[in-house]
Amino acid sequence: MKTSVLNIIVFLLVFLSGVRALGQERLSLEAAIEMASRGNKTLKIQNLQELSAKQSVREAKSDFLPIVKFNGSLSRYFDRQVIYLPGSFAGTEKAVQDVSVGGLHQYDAVISLNQKLFSKSSKEDFKASKIAEEIENEKTADMEGRLIHEVTKSFYRVLLSQNQLLLLEKSLYRNEKALQDAKSLLIQGKGLKTDTLQSYIAVENLKTSLHYQRSSIDIAKNELKQLIGLNEEVDISLEDIFQMDEKSEDFYIQDQEFPVDELTRHDLSIQKLNIELEERKLSAIKATRVPEVSLIGQYQLQSQEDNFGFKNQPWQNTSFIAVNLSVPIFSGGRTSAKTKQALIRLDQEKLRKDALYDEVKLEISTISNEWSNAKMQYATQKKNVEAAELNYSMVNQRYINGIGSKLEVSDAELALTSSQFNYLQAFYNLKIYSSDMQKALGRLKF
Repeated sequence: MKTSVLNIIVFLLVFLSGVRALGQERLSLEAAIEMASRGNKTLKIQNLQELSAKQSVREAKSDFLPIVKFNGSLSRYFDRQVIYLPGSFAGTEKAVQDVSVGGLHQYDAVISLNQKLFSKSSKEDFKASKIAEEIENEKTADMEGRLIHEVTKSFYRVLLSQNQLLLLEKSLYRNEKALQDAKSLLIQGKGLKTDTLQSYIAVENLKTSLHYQRSSIDIAKNELKQLIGLNEEVDISLEDIFQMDEKSEDFYIQDQEFPVDELTRHDLSIQKLNIELEERKLSAIKATRVPEVSLIGQYQLQSQEDNFGFKNQPWQNTSFIAVNLSVPIFSGGRTSAKTKQALIRLDQEKLRKDALYDEVKLEISTISNEWSNAKMQYATQKKNVEAAELNYSMVNQRYINGIGSKLEVSDAELALTSSQFNYLQAFYNLKIYSSDMQKALGRLKF
């Protein structure tokens, strides 16, 4: 009996732990980025846009392939068709004589062929569609880099909030202990009532801060889950540790120069392709002035009868093949206006390229300065935490021994918590500016 109860208890524990595991997703930064590559909705939309661009290339390519059509018709006339002939042809004395002709049932089947032999405008349109496809490919790659950057920032924002929560919990523990000490000293007649009230106020304020911090963590987690395409109901647990390896690239990424012309940024590639696309569109417009040559052909079967039916139907066939030449002569000034519009758009894209280059230079310069400041702040705040920990330990020991005051302990505890918060923020800034630089250099990719 005891064995059966023990087995049931073990089964329940295993089952409950399994249910808990199903409801929680453990994530590293690499895993979050991988999930984002498959689950982010904005990226999925861009992937569909890329597929649409591929189909546009197929559509443009179809201009070089033959067009074959079949048309068939069956007509029932209630009155015979009328044609007008000279009276002498119809055997009458009238100048014009109407003659009823044709059967009441008419059948017609036609197969037609149209193959372009030479069309410069179609050739330019096809080249433009290929460039448009390349632009969409670059946009996808650019969006992937931006997504990695956003996931990284969101991931470290959650880590920052969680570590700030730990600091607040430690601070609450110290203040609750200080409150107990103040009450004990007050009972012994060695402390002041104001010290107890001050500790009580600090504890209550920290409880409020803890509640706010937990809400901040929930918000940060929801933002991360939305980025990676995870259901909001699934809880996530981050595996990475919020600490810095001082040999990592985060400390040395800005120790070299990065000429803009040598960067592999996708937005720069997109802008170059935009200029090339406008040049190709301009060529396509100018090509509409060039004659086009096509091969056309047709095979037709037709028949007419008064009685409806296909049995013993006499069919007459007609067929031909020809070369068609189309020469544009005058379009009312439309081609000239389109050419000028295309030239204006081309100038706009060239100006956008120059402006983008200036923005990239400014972006890299700004991030470089912020990264240098963050690196300095990190080193400073790391030393401040060590000093604040030592100071709090000394002041607290003085207070326990009856030498120092409660105000000194409160100030030391506040200084310790503030320095720890500043250290976390400096660490976060350094990681984010490092990611900013990686994005600015075009190095972020799946």
